[in-house]
Amino acid sequence: MASPFFAADSIPAETYKGVASVNTLAVGAQWVASDKVDAETVYQITKGLFSDATQKTLQSGHPKGKMITLKNAVQGVGIPFHPGVARYYKEVDALK
Repeated sequence: MASPFFAADSIPAETYKGVASVNTLAVGAQWVASDKVDAETVYQITKGLFSDATQKTLQSGHPKGKMITLKNAVQGVGIPFHPGVARYYKEVDALK
């Protein structure tokens, strides 16, 4: 695929009153940090995002919060991972 950061998605029926389900393109949300930010700080933020408590909160909140998972975090990324993020993802086997 020429643009791996695009993903097929759909907008459910009645998201907008009177509108049927619509197939569309989507891009994942990404947190971006300068490579000047300390790797340990970025590692700890990433670790916190995927902690049990944070994941529970995300799962019970906005429907898109359910999409913030380790599996989704490493898919469709169009830029290199920050070293702190890469360290965490490798530790939890989300990144090879």
